[in-house]
Amino acid sequence: MSLKHRLLAGAYQPLRLSNALLRQVGIHKEGRLRVLLYHDIAPSDEESFASQLRWLSCSWRFITPGEFTSMIEGDEPVTEDSLLLSFDDGFASNRRVAEHILKPMGIKAVFFVVSEFIALSDSADWRSFVAQNILPEIQSEDVASHLRNMSWDDLTYLLDAGHVIGAHTANHARLSEIETADLTEEIISSADVLAQKLGTQIEHFAYTFGDLASFSPEALAIARSRFRFVYTGLRGTNANGVPSWSIRRDAMTASDSHSLVGALLEGGADRIYKANLATYKSWGGEK
Repeated sequence: MSLKHRLLAGAYQPLRLSNALLRQVGIHKEGRLRVLLYHDIAPSDEESFASQLRWLSCSWRFITPGEFTSMIEGDEPVTEDSLLLSFDDGFASNRRVAEHILKPMGIKAVFFVVSEFIALSDSADWRSFVAQNILPEIQSEDVASHLRNMSWDDLTYLLDAGHVIGAHTANHARLSEIETADLTEEIISSADVLAQKLGTQIEHFAYTFGDLASFSPEALAIARSRFRFVYTGLRGTNANGVPSWSIRRDAMTASDSHSLVGALLEGGADRIYKANLATYKSWGGEK
């Protein structure tokens, strides 16, 4: 664990007590609404992941994607601390986790998948795709077997189990580095392919990489033109009228300690993202 994460984990209880006091005196009047972001869950991390979810369930309520969208659009109040679970990229471990961990716990999630990644079947192809597009810091021969892609049948299983599929671009491109003329193809075609293959509406979209430097005003405009809900990787709560095109998410890993996860959800790192959130909202025409 890095020094920054150790300091955050150590601040969990003070943050929790401070937020509880603010709610008690009426400064924070409604519940918090946050979105957890995971990627691959390695087999060796499955028990840690399940432990995180069980621990979080003691103080947060896991909500369905439908409940979340109603809260974001103002049709349902946020009366208690609520969490939506999401996964990015489309790794095969997501199907395994959905079946063996989420199903027994009754948790529904949004799975954001890269359409061209799902279409691959040959081992050399998906390993090369992961190394070139998703995890460029590693070589294709070093891509672990659990990082393979889900299949179309896996996505159908997730839909039948009550989960939601969202788009995550066609090729996991860094959108800020793409010419404007190619952005539409990268963003919109992913949703079109998913909708055609799965026979369902694709209303949710998540940026790749998640940081402000990886998307652009042009990408936001295109995403807003196609999707009801656009998710970033910028941390923060989604209560109090957050626009549906500016959804914040908290990136976690299955190996994070309970104290670190708790501190992040208590807003321990939110201030770091404040300036980037303001810039992003200005792209959408909000001050």
